[in-house]
Amino acid sequence: MRAIGRGSISSVLKVAVDVAWVIACALLGFIWIITAISVFAISTGGAPIAAFERIAIDEPGRIAAWTLIGTIFCVGAMIICAYLRGVFETLVAGDPFVPENARRLRAIALVLTVIELARMSISVLVQILLGVFGVTDADHDPGISLSLNFSVWFSVITLVVLAQVFSEGAALREEQKMTI
Repeated sequence: MRAIGRGSISSVLKVAVDVAWVIACALLGFIWIITAISVFAISTGGAPIAAFERIAIDEPGRIAAWTLIGTIFCVGAMIICAYLRGVFETLVAGDPFVPENARRLRAIALVLTVIELARMSISVLVQILLGVFGVTDADHDPGISLSLNFSVWFSVITLVVLAQVFSEGAALREEQKMTI
């Protein structure tokens, strides 16, 4: 099977990215619906519909953390999918070495960096807040720890390198157009 052009792997991946974008949008909506139900349940003493009692979150701190983390990841996924859609459109069209693809790959690397830094910051913030409020877990060390996700950082570096490759490819393509 071909890698670029109509009916290629790229066209299948573009459809997968489109589906992932829709799922991220739906998940973001679901997160905010659960948040609204939870806030309503806390403020009034019960969910608007009895069936919603099981899905409502009863602690304000958990609602805030869940909403913040979920929103960051869903919006990040939507932005990444939007940029990937642009990349795959050029691949399906058979013209991958355009300057826009280099910018798109850099933007994806930046979004991944922001998501990972947000994850790390929220993790540390939650650990600090748990320590301040005296919430401890007997099986967990109460000290603050920072976890690095090396696969994300490797992906960011790889995307920066690929962006440079696409930038060079686009420059060579323009140069080739200028030769007779």
